[in-house]
Amino acid sequence: MKIPEDLASILQGGAVLDSEEQAFVFLTVDAAGFPHPALLSRAELGVSNDRVLAVVASVRTQNNLRRDGRAGLVAVEGTVAHYAKLRVVSSVEDAGVLGGCFELIEHKRDSLAIPLAPITFRATQDIARLERWELSARVLDALGEASAGRDESTSSAIG
Repeated sequence: MKIPEDLASILQGGAVLDSEEQAFVFLTVDAAGFPHPALLSRAELGVSNDRVLAVVASVRTQNNLRRDGRAGLVAVEGTVAHYAKLRVVSSVEDAGVLGGCFELIEHKRDSLAIPLAPITFRATQDIARLERWELSARVLDALGEASAGRDESTSSAIG
């Protein structure tokens, strides 16, 4: 499924230091079948060749992806909430983080023309260092190269 342009534009570009950034709700399902939320920034998300790219550091989120291979993503802009259902097609691991290349299974653009405010945070150098955004960038680059070449067999698929 093609990633809608308005959703792709929200996810692309990386986080900008010293600005208000969206914290995206990334959902997996735990071993007991309950939703497990994580918050990701644009420093941990991207789009390449009609794939959503995500880097997760949380061990619980990583384990959920390895076990199930499915995730949900919520993105908000203006009056629209985007709900994306995702499935891992390939992955890479580096220094304790897991990067996943996800195909879009289903997308819903939800709007009643009501202005919405996403969860936000102020992107600082301290956060970038704490969350190892340079590592996320390296993993996103590796995922993007694999996706662009559609050579997903070189990365180990999870799930």
